[in-house]
Amino acid sequence: MSGSGPSALFRLALCAGLSLTLLACGDRSESFYPTLADADKVGAIDRGWIPDEWLPASTHSIHEAQELSPENEWCAFEFPPSDSEKLRKNLRRVDALPASVKHVPNPHVSWWPEVLVGDLDLAKIRRAGFDLYTVEKPATSITTATYIFAIDWANGRGFFYTDQ
Repeated sequence: MSGSGPSALFRLALCAGLSLTLLACGDRSESFYPTLADADKVGAIDRGWIPDEWLPASTHSIHEAQELSPENEWCAFEFPPSDSEKLRKNLRRVDALPASVKHVPNPHVSWWPEVLVGDLDLAKIRRAGFDLYTVEKPATSITTATYIFAIDWANGRGFFYTDQ
């Protein structure tokens, strides 16, 4: 009677729990890249997950999370403050957020700042040490994706979110 009793019930409960977890997380992924070059090696740049056209070549400690339905992306990265010219050149400072990025869903990852979750409060974000910027990029031949960036220039760290 190896298929009955408490151990069989435990195995059944464990399988059911793992199946539910996989179903719930099936459209979400998380990645870490030590450097921008590492992200490039695995194709994250070619797939459009890491926008290297805006980030300094020295960008490192890159955390990225994606949700496929709806399509959302959150990214954290670090850079030497002395190597921020490329980033500064491509970002547009905002005093009011575009409607598409006024509300940022919670990615449920430890590295994403709480101040960048929910209905964004510009004053609160600035008090936390971040300047806010946007960048627009073609998503398809007829649509544009808006990225919201929160940058802490003094400490060389940044975060972006987009809902392509």
